[in-house]
Amino acid sequence: MPQSSYTEDDVIQAILDVTENGLSQNQAAQKNGVPPTTLSDRLRGLPSKSEVTQPAQLLSKSEESRLVTWILRQEALGYAPSHSQVRATVAALLRQQGRERPIGVHWLARFIKRHDDIKTKVGKRQEAARFNSFTPMAVNWYFDIRESEYGWIKPENTVNVDEGGIMAGFGLDSLVIGSSDPRRKAFLKGSQSRTWTTFIEAVTADGRLLKPGIIFKGKELQQQWFIDELRGIADWYYITSDNGWTDNHIAVEWLKEVYLPQTQPADESDARLIILDGHGSHVSDEWMATCFLNNVYCCYLPAHCSHGLQPLDNGVFNVSKAAYRKELQKLASLTDSAPVDKVNFIKAYAKARAVGMTKKNILSGWRVTGNWPISRRKALMHPEIQPDKKETTL
Repeated sequence: MPQSSYTEDDVIQAILDVTENGLSQNQAAQKNGVPPTTLSDRLRGLPSKSEVTQPAQLLSKSEESRLVTWILRQEALGYAPSHSQVRATVAALLRQQGRERPIGVHWLARFIKRHDDIKTKVGKRQEAARFNSFTPMAVNWYFDIRESEYGWIKPENTVNVDEGGIMAGFGLDSLVIGSSDPRRKAFLKGSQSRTWTTFIEAVTADGRLLKPGIIFKGKELQQQWFIDELRGIADWYYITSDNGWTDNHIAVEWLKEVYLPQTQPADESDARLIILDGHGSHVSDEWMATCFLNNVYCCYLPAHCSHGLQPLDNGVFNVSKAAYRKELQKLASLTDSAPVDKVNFIKAYAKARAVGMTKKNILSGWRVTGNWPISRRKALMHPEIQPDKKETTL
């Protein structure tokens, strides 16, 4: 029996049905009349027959279509990629496929000109940053996105990530958990001579806790005995930085070494969603390019709303913090004069984490913020929500 005819547009739509709409490869192939083997090849990055005859084109038609969709999706999430992020993403895509080529000075302008629907999108300001308090307006903006754009992404593929840390020398009040902790800014502005240790936590909407990333100041992790000692207590991801803070490089390392392998979908064509704040390390060129290559979308919380909309900040971090204080009270002291004190920190934090970051608490955090099951009403009923401020005109 002769094979039914299909067009390049059919193939592109089939690719989008798999990568964006949650269909399996077989479902997408059948829906669009495309041979399953052809769809499989194209999803693996192989060019079409017509594209093979067009070697001068930097990206194939399907690759450009995928890039356009990503730009539109990210813009709808309140964060359209910048010009440099688009270029970095294209460069990363070419590297992944082993065909590194220089991106011409005018390539991006021509790419935008070829696609009318993104002319006003690339480089658009981050909409999530325009809010200055946790209000109904901010909540409605956020849920307009969650309901219309990404409600279809499976809960096991939806992750909330946040970070906190411990400042040496602050005793029982040393633990700063979550981006909404009011002491975080004070510590950031404080003495740089104090030693800070950062931890990155992530939870899925179906109640799973990922391994944390632990960022120490200094070079202790270059000593193998110390790494073995830490992993003997807790098999987490350990790394160092000059100051113990997260930076662009460490954020991408966490993304690659912790998030991506631990959240690999059962169906590799499924999209993933990260809900997080707009910290600079979460919007770097390499971060955005890595997300694009792995079919991951970033949903940035509206500014100043973490305490109301972030699952980790609601019923997870606060319980862990109370448990950590109890563990700390059992220790005679916790300074930063030697590696053994870092070991004590890991011991105390591991026990506190086991108490606070239970599946029950994680699911409660997702539920009370309305993030899963998705419920705008839940978020609007949050006890800390503030009334909208009336706009004034001059």
